[in-house]
Amino acid sequence: MSRERFVELMTPALSRFSQDLKSVLRIVEDPEIDDESRIVAAGGLLHVISSVGAIPGVRGVLRHLGDVLVIRLTLDRVRSSSPATFERHVAESPEMLEPLSEELEVTRAYLGDRIQVLEKVVDKFPKLQHQGHQAAGCIGDTESSNWLYDAVHEALIDEIEFDDDDVVRELKNVDQILDPLSARLGR
Repeated sequence: MSRERFVELMTPALSRFSQDLKSVLRIVEDPEIDDESRIVAAGGLLHVISSVGAIPGVRGVLRHLGDVLVIRLTLDRVRSSSPATFERHVAESPEMLEPLSEELEVTRAYLGDRIQVLEKVVDKFPKLQHQGHQAAGCIGDTESSNWLYDAVHEALIDEIEFDDDDVVRELKNVDQILDPLSARLGR
């Protein structure tokens, strides 16, 4: 059951990922969210645009599934640290943020201990840098903040639009993410 529900929840999450990243940008820019959470969110965006991939050895849409999952884990941290402000963002982006709890619950059930690999990726977000810009600078420096905004939008145009048929087709093979995550478990 957890695999089927995971695929069911991740299908729309992948299809709307480009819109979700715009919502994460709004969180990064929101001074009512605590700075630590904003830095983690900025790091999440740096991770996505750097094309590193959270799940080693997978390509295409499944590579971006790892990005979707680490962004979900990041949002959970933001929700924990700034719950009242996060609720305002839920009202602005309900399609992305209302299913967050169920998405994470089902993801944890499907991945089991493998979720730790993705959590470790998120732990590194505050220290990430890309093209000379650090996550912390993206919330405190106007030039870096503007660069992040432009870089995310450029990535959206160039590589983060998925055809719905590709999403459905590739998620049929979602079990391909399990072995690479298992291999990284305990590292």
